[in-house]
Amino acid sequence: MVEPERVAVAGEPGMDELARVACGRYGLPDEVDLQLYPLTENWTYRVQAGPADPVVLRIYRPGGRSHAEILSELAWMGAIRADAESLVPAVISTARGSQVLELTREAPAGPCYCVLFSCVPGREPAEDELAAWFPRLGAITARLHRHARSWARPSWFRRPRWDLRTTIGDRPHWGPWQSSVTDASERAQLARLADVVTGRLREFGDRDGRFGLVHADLRLANLLVDGDRITVIDFEDCGLSWYLYDLACALTFNEARADVRELIALWVDGYRAVEPLAAEDEAEIDTFLMLRRLMLTAYAGLRHDTELAAQMRADGYNAQTCAIAEPYLSRFG
Repeated sequence: MVEPERVAVAGEPGMDELARVACGRYGLPDEVDLQLYPLTENWTYRVQAGPADPVVLRIYRPGGRSHAEILSELAWMGAIRADAESLVPAVISTARGSQVLELTREAPAGPCYCVLFSCVPGREPAEDELAAWFPRLGAITARLHRHARSWARPSWFRRPRWDLRTTIGDRPHWGPWQSSVTDASERAQLARLADVVTGRLREFGDRDGRFGLVHADLRLANLLVDGDRITVIDFEDCGLSWYLYDLACALTFNEARADVRELIALWVDGYRAVEPLAAEDEAEIDTFLMLRRLMLTAYAGLRHDTELAAQMRADGYNAQTCAIAEPYLSRFG
């Protein structure tokens, strides 16, 4: 495993200052325009240096991903890109040839890891266009799963495991889902939902063919469409989980749409055009939709300071989950 390039930064710089220090290590000029994208987990900047093509700088949340985890994320992206260059962004090395830059700061702030990506043209799919894109998305997801199953991972490969214990169980990566639920009736309803989801996924299991390396955040915000092309970005959550969790992620915040059954069917058709999907797996799709809703409930508690969490609170996310869960609980509860 290659060590990161390390640069000491004095004082207590803010994220914008750290971003400018990082840009210098990538050989970018002193005067760059930094545009901060909405904060969800890490600090991500669109960097424009004069007439050159823009690039995207990610500064990982301090204390979050380890160097091995970040390098593993980039290794999978690089392997995918070797097979399908346009499917994922390129990783840009520092002037010294490192994929990962470590900005070391005085304790207790700790180090910040940085990665620079190419800026891919495109936009997030519009909500009224999803029926046209979901067959393509299903096929792309199947290609990612097929690649992950055949790819020989490096011996040092380290990525999180998103299973029952680490999602809504006793060791959740994003903390307990209850942390953002203050209404007693909503908490009771979601507790019923968590019990049913847990029971069904225990029975479903995580054997080969159902569980493996996945993107784990294929929501619309992480898809860029341009012409007839889809590019997948932000592999920061990639790890070991159920393959169908990627479908649940694709429907994030859209589970209550009137055409959600159509979108699921289109995704499944696209997936099956590339890889098989057993009928008994398809029958659990709604369970994964409910798992994703509960996980984002936990996220809103853990990352309550982000713009995404604030928007979820404003939209009444927990009440929406309770309403979406009613038909599911009527069938399985």
